[in-house]
Amino acid sequence: MSIIKFLRRQFDKFIRIPLAQHKFSKLNILSSEASIKYIIENKCSVSRFGDGEFDIMLGRNGNTFQKANPHLAAKLRQVLTSNEGINHVVGIPYPLKSRHNLRPSSRDFWGYYTLTNCDKLLPLLSSHKTYVDTQLSRFYIIYKDKSHCVRQLHLLKQIWENRDIVIVEGIKSRTGVGNDLYDNAKSIQRILGPATNAFDKYDEMFNAIIKFVPKTKLVILCYGMCATVLAYDLAKLGYQAVDLGHLDIEYEWMKMGATENVPVKGKFTNEAGERGRNDIDD
Repeated sequence: MSIIKFLRRQFDKFIRIPLAQHKFSKLNILSSEASIKYIIENKCSVSRFGDGEFDIMLGRNGNTFQKANPHLAAKLRQVLTSNEGINHVVGIPYPLKSRHNLRPSSRDFWGYYTLTNCDKLLPLLSSHKTYVDTQLSRFYIIYKDKSHCVRQLHLLKQIWENRDIVIVEGIKSRTGVGNDLYDNAKSIQRILGPATNAFDKYDEMFNAIIKFVPKTKLVILCYGMCATVLAYDLAKLGYQAVDLGHLDIEYEWMKMGATENVPVKGKFTNEAGERGRNDIDD
């Protein structure tokens, strides 16, 4: 690394990134564990925004499983800025304001993501709202100290404790298959959609849910950016719909003792690169 590049990174690390994160300091983002307790106590629906949702909303390409879509961008913006008095809460990443306990790669990612996007995101956020932490279901891989993981997982499982649940997911996600993640649920049903570009079939998926799922059941959404919008639209109809994308993969990584994003056999593992997306039996 050249001395100029080194000095620039040090300037970013100690000056520019902390200043960018300070701009988010007035936002009320609950910690992950406080977020889960909030969901349990309020039985609310949850829409989670991560970098992919933000990128789509800001007019950029999304990620490898959802292409850019102007209608999706408009819907995401509507959800993020919503204030309709329904039993629904928005999740945004706690690392926007604090990168405490993140592993180096995650710390760098969120530092530079905050620095690059703070002035675009802040006008869309409110210091008068309570946000939950998007990372509430990403409880393992990004952290240096993982001593909280088992405790956080037990809290998460209380959301569906003895509930009839319907898992809405992509056809290759196989959430909870081959593990005991949802063993404490009263019953499990599934509604399956496309593994990629799910928003192209949004209306069909939404109509299938409202046709076949009674409002007494908990809807668990593991469905990419569609989940963010579905949770909001279902909440307006009186459903409890919780976006928990990546939770199953995080649980598998925890059981494996993984130290990096690796493919999980038989499951769509987008963040493990090309192999994680394609090394799956149909």
